[in-house]
Amino acid sequence: MTQELDGKRTPKGELARQRILESALHLFGSRGYEETTMRDIAAEAGYSPGLTYRYFASKEELVLVLYQHLAEELDSYTRDLPPASLPERFHLAVSKLLALMVPHRETLGALFGTALNPRSQVGVFSENTLDLRRQARRTYLRIIQGAKDAPKESQCEDLATILYGAHLAMVLFWLIDQSNKAWRTRLFLAFLRDMLKLIQPILWLPPISQALAQLANILGPLLGDDRTIMQPSQEQDEDNRHIQPSL
Repeated sequence: MTQELDGKRTPKGELARQRILESALHLFGSRGYEETTMRDIAAEAGYSPGLTYRYFASKEELVLVLYQHLAEELDSYTRDLPPASLPERFHLAVSKLLALMVPHRETLGALFGTALNPRSQVGVFSENTLDLRRQARRTYLRIIQGAKDAPKESQCEDLATILYGAHLAMVLFWLIDQSNKAWRTRLFLAFLRDMLKLIQPILWLPPISQALAQLANILGPLLGDDRTIMQPSQEQDEDNRHIQPSL
């Protein structure tokens, strides 16, 4: 094994890997994701293209490492959340996520269009990121289950999907928010927390719980919810049951 390959498992190798990653994220933010090549990244990091490829097979892999890092940092943080109310735990989790993303705002902004393309290898709704979406949804399930006012288990599953969807909506809003220190994003997050407080006492009501289940069923396939979902033929049958016969 060459020293470069073996370096992947040494402190020196880890430093090289981190330097390449930081160089890539800097170039994505300053030059643009599509415009940046692996050769550019290697030059910025001060390494040969060959060595750079030994650590990262493509620039897509570099983006996925950033996604994974953010997901792991948020997951670690939420494991130590106090058993507060569900709205407060949701607010704390999303606030932490936004803080984690601040150093990478230019990079994430440059990835905006690519990240929203489900056919892109780094799209947030692509097959490549499915495991990350599953991980993030599990994080929200733990946030809900650890709340002192957690709902019944079946609703925990539905809410995990819906709150993870709200998490992604907050990220999208934050990326386009040009207000000073993203104060509009903070207002939006506080609004979501307060709305959750308002509806939480009535979550057990059948019309509300059924509506939540339906919404989770719609969003689930996009958000890493692997529970059995209603297939199109089943949806058509469900619609037909509500059609009144003409007189």
